[in-house]
Amino acid sequence: MRKIFAIFFFIILVFPLLFAAQVSISVVSWALDRDYYTTILDQPVVHTALGADALIDQMLTASLHLPPEADTTALREILSSVLTPEYFRGQISNYVNSLFDYLQGKATEFYPVIDIKPLKQAITGDQQDAFLFALVQALPACAPGQTPGFGSDTATACKPAGIPDELIIEQALKPSLALMLSQVPDQAPLPGEFGAVGKDMGWRSYLPGMAAPASIMLSVLILSFIAAVAWYLIALIADTGWNGRLQWLGWMLLIPSLLVFLLGFAVQGGAAAYWINFGLERAQLSVLPSGLNLAEILQSVATASLPRVSDAFRMAGGIGGAFALVFIFWGIATPRTKSS
Repeated sequence: MRKIFAIFFFIILVFPLLFAAQVSISVVSWALDRDYYTTILDQPVVHTALGADALIDQMLTASLHLPPEADTTALREILSSVLTPEYFRGQISNYVNSLFDYLQGKATEFYPVIDIKPLKQAITGDQQDAFLFALVQALPACAPGQTPGFGSDTATACKPAGIPDELIIEQALKPSLALMLSQVPDQAPLPGEFGAVGKDMGWRSYLPGMAAPASIMLSVLILSFIAAVAWYLIALIADTGWNGRLQWLGWMLLIPSLLVFLLGFAVQGGAAAYWINFGLERAQLSVLPSGLNLAEILQSVATASLPRVSDAFRMAGGIGGAFALVFIFWGIATPRTKSS
């Protein structure tokens, strides 16, 4: 009767708790790791999205106060030559750190920005002449009554009408380039309503006084503690001697550990990639302002994330299975208590 009772509660209580605890520990090991996100986002398709023509045009329009109809093709080509993989890695790292600072309560909002410092340095270096020539071409001629210059938040930039571009470059732009760049901010906001969303989100601290990552860790620890207590109590109920109790502890731990271990192989195998592609193909995902398909970006990032996720499941399952075998052989080696 004791064993039937123990089997019943193992199925409805202990097994789900142990399985959930091991899965949670596996997920937390990578879900709260900044380097993990930096690595999986360091993909060529993500670089392409960050350096897309639409984003560069928006950055130029906002920084130089150009009118929306300005032809920025030449400027875009110059700036694109500066956007190296190293630059994108730095940008991605900044975005991830900004997000985690927001989640950990170090920042009040998630407001990612584009670092323009490397672009400003390139403009004052080897690319200066080409940039100034492309800039003059992009500037529209001033309308009657409009003041030539680089505009402001309320006025667009323009160049004097009837003056050759070469003269504007030599007599106006080159002498004032340093002053002009000093007025351009070092950072430009990434398109999107990130700041507004960050201010409205109230889920960062679902336990009073704790940021989201710490709250998640505490929740996993509480879940693991409850699972361990239930696991131990059912072993005490299942048998009267430690020979049997230790074996019960081992077998109850071995089954969920084995499933978590196999789950790691399933994630690494082709099944996970198939279902990711299946879901993305049928999801109604919008196209980014850059013109790239969001599904393509998510597919690349998800595929890059699978090895780390798989390793976490296999490690948790392997460690749990090793402890389970220790309990089983410990129980076998323990002499059975003779009843008096």
